[in-house]
Amino acid sequence: MNPEYLAIARDPRVIPGVHHYCDEWCDYCAVPPRCLVYRCTAQYRKSRGRTGADPTFTTIEEAVSFTREVSAVEGLRTDELDALLAQPPGQSGVHTSDPLAEVAWQYAERASVLTAPLALQWIIRSRSRAAARPTPEETVLWYHLRIYTKVFRALVARETHAGGADCEEARGCAKLALVSIDRSLDALRRLGGLFAVADLRELERLLAQLRDGLESRIPGARSYVRIGIDERVASV
Repeated sequence: MNPEYLAIARDPRVIPGVHHYCDEWCDYCAVPPRCLVYRCTAQYRKSRGRTGADPTFTTIEEAVSFTREVSAVEGLRTDELDALLAQPPGQSGVHTSDPLAEVAWQYAERASVLTAPLALQWIIRSRSRAAARPTPEETVLWYHLRIYTKVFRALVARETHAGGADCEEARGCAKLALVSIDRSLDALRRLGGLFAVADLRELERLLAQLRDGLESRIPGARSYVRIGIDERVASV
């Protein structure tokens, strides 16, 4: 067990599990100093001399090792990760027959195609300034693939975990997906004339279909409380 990560995990200021169902957008998060993964990532980068634009991980093996070490200090198993790594690429066996996953992929694909011509410009602009909140363009870019992955994980958990739609994994992933959908819908409405009206309406239609589908399949998602994100935790 990594002693440096263990020391971080034992810090009373750390909010247990705050990173489990977050959107990973640390630049706009209020609790990075209280997040185990954020602080362990900073320690990992420091220990390897990675600064500035250097990637945190240079190989899949590094990312997997980091995930295992952080999970170990949390006392969590990595059964799903182990199962994925035991299979050839693209043959994990993790799947869902729910058509809502295909809708999520359609949205990710369509948003990617529409934003591709401007994506680099938006990224450069966002890095050149500090802002209290992301722009609508940044928001659409940040969430379009994350919506797919969290919808997929929520549906798989609903089908495979004990408790079905009531299990924590299903509710937590669905809550994050719903929040991401809400923010993306708001962002699309604030984009003005950037997209053709027909394209904009198609993106909005797909997101509304995802929102309604998740709420009906996992009724407890909206009420799921992510400690430190949906509900503030007192300072220590």
